[in-house]
Amino acid sequence: MGSHETQFLIDYREALEGVVFLPQPAAGCLRLGDQDRLDFLQRQTTNDLSGLSTGRSVLTVMVSPTARILDVLQVLDKGDAILLLTLPGHGENTFQYLRRRIFFNDKVHLEDASLEFSQIDIEGPGAPEAMNSLGFGMAPQLDEVLTIADGTAVIAVGVRGLTGLGVRLVVPADMAGSIHQTLQQGGAEQISTESREILRIEAGIPGAGAELIEEYTPLEAGLRHAVSGEKGCYPGQEVLARQVTYDKVTRQMVGLRLEAPIQPGTRLLAGGAPAGEITSAAQSPRFGPIALGVVKRPHYEVGTRLTSVSDDQLEAEVVELPFRE
Repeated sequence: MGSHETQFLIDYREALEGVVFLPQPAAGCLRLGDQDRLDFLQRQTTNDLSGLSTGRSVLTVMVSPTARILDVLQVLDKGDAILLLTLPGHGENTFQYLRRRIFFNDKVHLEDASLEFSQIDIEGPGAPEAMNSLGFGMAPQLDEVLTIADGTAVIAVGVRGLTGLGVRLVVPADMAGSIHQTLQQGGAEQISTESREILRIEAGIPGAGAELIEEYTPLEAGLRHAVSGEKGCYPGQEVLARQVTYDKVTRQMVGLRLEAPIQPGTRLLAGGAPAGEITSAAQSPRFGPIALGVVKRPHYEVGTRLTSVSDDQLEAEVVELPFRE
């Protein structure tokens, strides 16, 4: 066993049994200020932001007029401004898109604050101890927002994690190095992007550049919880409403067990007819070859067997998410 594989197995197992952290690459963060900031954001995204507070965040989706995913935003209320945490690498595009949506009578001020902040994910059952080492009294619950009691400008948000409940830290960029050091001194391992991707697929979490792309709507990509059925107008709202009201969600993200490894982008067949596409794939130490895919109805039902459009015509079985032993 090579040293790379050995380390990979260590950090993968540590995420399941201990605690790991991962700095978010190309993390985007926008700051939205002035008195109309909440009303403006309500008009741009899918979820109801009326429950937003300094102690509670909201996950919402920015979609096109045809309801296709443009970005997924974790929204935080700083009291005097709103922070929008974007998908990795989306900060600049989302900043430009929202800036074009500001009309002359909107009292809002938008800034790209991506260089001001670093974002660090903490995962694993040992996360509460890691949070304690940073000065937090506890780990946040899902969508809960915590700050350190001494007033240090570090924010912790409870998010859907790779192995259960995870934590997203938002820290001033110049503090990121000391946060990494504190976490390592407390026993946290920095996880590789390879291990993180495998755990993401195992957990059935849609990923940037894979499922969270403009090819799919939030309802197709596993983000139904980020779409409100009650709020008013926003771009794409009528399309999503029709999908729900008239049962028009005709494809959805599923888990797939495979007989051999497969590449993302591979098309899937059911009885010789097009059925969907592989969107993410991995070789899992626990489950073997697995994948996420977006599959058409009725083939997304658990237990359905599909065939890949490839030279070896691999078989794939639709399974419940998250993957289970």
